[in-house]
Formats: sequence, structure tokens, C-alpha cells
Amino acid sequence: MSKIEDVPKAQPVRSRNPERTRAEILSVAVTEFAEHGFHGARVERITKAAKCNARMIYHYFGGKEQLYLAVLDSVYAQIRNREAQLRFGTADPVLEARRLVEFTYDYFAQNGDFLKLIRNENLLNGKYIKRSQMIRDMSQPFITAIGELMERGHAAGSFSRKPDPVQLYVTVVALSAHHLNNAATLGTVVGQDLTDPAWQDARRDHTVDVVLSYLGAGTQV
Repeated sequence: MSKIEDVPKAQPVRSRNPERTRAEILSVAVTEFAEHGFHGARVERITKAAKCNARMIYHYFGGKEQLYLAVLDSVYAQIRNREAQLRFGTADPVLEARRLVEFTYDYFAQNGDFLKLIRNENLLNGKYIKRSQMIRDMSQPFITAIGELMERGHAAGSFSRKPDPVQLYVTVVALSAHHLNNAATLGTVVGQDLTDPAWQDARRDHTVDVVLSYLGAGTQV
């Protein structure tokens, strides 16, 4: 007769937390779509990395397209939520303009998957992002906040210019991302390593200086 300690113990059944499972799938999918684009991404790799089965993808998202849309919504929600923490209207306009540029520059530098997803979506001519009302809705308040910052700074004499907020934001994005999106080719053309941390630090200072100089920060009489 077997001793009681020799009897195999029943293995605990892992209960799935729906919110955690969905979040795990989404996190893995961000990396998969960033690395391989929409067409190159594979549901099989996502399910393997997330330790779930394909049924979970369809259960929580509905399919590959819907999962990709959820990924786009997710990464844009992250940057919009971080931008909201800048809380324009609580400090000196010049300081807030500087924070806008520094935040945008640093966010792009530190979130490579975000830039990859945007590059891939542009190759699709924005086919999927156009379907996201959420991204449009959560982006408009930030543009409005930039416009209000420009109004306040101009009225206070802190800025000599009052640019259109969309034009200004597109300029900030371009200055913050172009060297990252084109580091391999542009670096070869100019003969410098655009991925070098020292070069990128200098680029950050240059970007801030360009935007504040354009605004005429502190120059209006």
C-alpha cells in the first residue's frame, strides 16, 4: 500500500482573469505588429507569447483586424494620457512650451514600438487608423490645449508669434521623430551616427531651441 505522501497531488487549476488576459494579449500584440506590420504579424506568435489559444483572440477582440485596431487605440491612448499630465495653464507659457517639446522628443526616443507602428500604418496609407473614432476624439483636446497655450503666451507677451496649434504640433513631431525614422539612411548621407546618445542629446537641445526661437519666446516688447 502506498504511503499517503506518495499519492500525486492534484495540480491547482489556474483561473484566468479576463482583464489580465486581454492586457497580456494586447501587450504582446503591440510588439508583434510593431516588428512585422499588419500583414506580417501572425496570430500564432501572439498566442504563443501570451500563453493563450487563438480562441482567446477572437473572444476578446473579434479577430486580427480588430486586435490591430485595439493596438493602435492602446498606443495612442498611452501618449495622449501622458500628454494630459503636462497640464498646460498652470505655469509660465515659455516653460510649458519647452515641456511640450521635451516631452514629445523624449517619448519618441523611449518608445520605439510606437514609432514602428506609426511607420507601418503609414505604409498602409492610414487604412486602419482612419477607422478609429477613439483616436480622433482623444487627440483633439491636446490640440485645443496647445492652441490655448499659444493664445495665453501671446497675450502675456511671452511669444511674439501665435501659430496654428496643428502646424506647431506637426513641427514638434517632425523635429522629434525624423532622425529616428530615417537614422540609417540620413546618418549615412551626413556621415554621422544619428543613434549615438551624445548626438541625440544635442538634437534634443537643438529641437527645443528651434521651437522656442520660432515662437519668439521672451522677445516680444
